[in-house]
Amino acid sequence: MQIERRIIESNLPRKGFVKEETHHKYFYHEYNGKRTGMYTYTSHGSKYKTYNIILLKRMKKELKLDNIRQVYDLCSCPISGDDYNQILRDKGLI
Repeated sequence: MQIERRIIESNLPRKGFVKEETHHKYFYHEYNGKRTGMYTYTSHGSKYKTYNIILLKRMKKELKLDNIRQVYDLCSCPISGDDYNQILRDKGLI
């Protein structure tokens, strides 16, 4: 399972994430105007144009998701921002 970095970077802001650029592009999740503590980032390097299973596992941990499929679905659109918020509410994280 792989996903292109450009897809991740274009879809996360549509799902309640705010982008901040430093050395990396950080995506901080916000709910009701406040940061929730969930975040992830993407790297600028040319070897990171496609995110493989190893990088998706890291994102899973940062985003507090249960499996790689959820990360893939969040980044590629089957999981909406509202769905992600519901996952976090069900876990008691927001």
